[in-house]
Amino acid sequence: MHIISLVETWSDSGKPVDNIPGFDFICNSTRKKHKRARRGSGGISLYVRSSIYKGISKLTCTHNNAVWVKLDKHFFNLKNDIFMATVYFSPEYSSGCTEDINEVYSKLLRNIEHYSQLGDIVIQGDFNAYTNTIPDFVISDEAKFPKSKDNDYSIDSHSLRNNLDSKSANKSGKLLIDLCKESGLRILNGRTIGDPLGKCTCITYNGSSLVDYTLVSSNILQCIGKFKVSDFTPISDHCPISCSLLTCFHKCKTIETKLDPLPGKFFWDNKAIDCYTTNIQNSHVKQRLDEFVNDKQIDCNSAVEKFNAILCDTALLSTKFVQKKIMNRPIKKNKKPWFSDSCHDLHTTVKKYCLLVNKFPDNGSYRKSFYSFKSKLRRRCKQEERSYKSQICDQISLNMKKTQRHFGIYLTN
Repeated sequence: MHIISLVETWSDSGKPVDNIPGFDFICNSTRKKHKRARRGSGGISLYVRSSIYKGISKLTCTHNNAVWVKLDKHFFNLKNDIFMATVYFSPEYSSGCTEDINEVYSKLLRNIEHYSQLGDIVIQGDFNAYTNTIPDFVISDEAKFPKSKDNDYSIDSHSLRNNLDSKSANKSGKLLIDLCKESGLRILNGRTIGDPLGKCTCITYNGSSLVDYTLVSSNILQCIGKFKVSDFTPISDHCPISCSLLTCFHKCKTIETKLDPLPGKFFWDNKAIDCYTTNIQNSHVKQRLDEFVNDKQIDCNSAVEKFNAILCDTALLSTKFVQKKIMNRPIKKNKKPWFSDSCHDLHTTVKKYCLLVNKFPDNGSYRKSFYSFKSKLRRRCKQEERSYKSQICDQISLNMKKTQRHFGIYLTN
């Protein structure tokens, strides 16, 4: 990925959620945390790969439900500038929905009308909208005025889309469809390479739904390479969505250097050492050493290579040499010191049910089991962490009268 958008970060500060290696933080949007709330709500963060950071600029936005950036047409070799938005709309009846949903879509439509005059539009995010298979374009628009010749009017027609979410459209979904008709945007879910069926993007204990969308201007549909809904993971109850845009920007060429293989090693024991001592004193080796001393060396590198060759050849006559194998082992993450065997067993069970939910998203028993074990894992981890910290505090209190060095050891553990 070159651009990463995170929604529902639950961050109530202006700082980025975390640093991502190889990416630069470009902008975010936060919601004010209620004084009685235990955590934040909503929140959007945007990260851009360092190689294309110069081609993307942040734009001002009048509300905290969307973040707008501009992709420069000269940098990406495009016909028009692309104005991309990441949005998060709260569910209709949630406590996080502080303003009317109609006003939220009206503000987004005003932004689209403004930026569509300057370039093309791409919008992605969590709309919490059920749209079913309602067309996002005006049906039979070309047949209404067959003889009219209006150069300023573009006929609205496009192919139908699929949707595996059979729920009826809610108020937010109807507003989203109306926004697409008014602005000329098209939904990629269910009609694009990578997601021809309209896969569900949100899987919870009580069902699955399609609420995360990507909308693009109708005139850049041919520039869309692929739209994909990734697999369900235990990290979130939403599946990540991704969209590839066909561009032609110049990347910085990097010189690939092929490293030399790691050297092998000789197995040395007492018998091999005695054998090497005998072989280094034979006439053939002495002759090679005398020739090395008497010859005029061109440079130090060639001299080292010749001398090293004499020693290695003698060692090969004396002991066994084994070439070191290069093994691509996966990098193991360091587990938390309080992550016990019971936590590991619960984590394995959660991963097992995650695979089953990803394969059978409509199976209610798998979904309930997944969220049940996930809740047990979260509670068990908190319990083990509190127990671990209490043990450290007990050790610190027992060693308060000892030396500062001993006290520091227990503190760092």
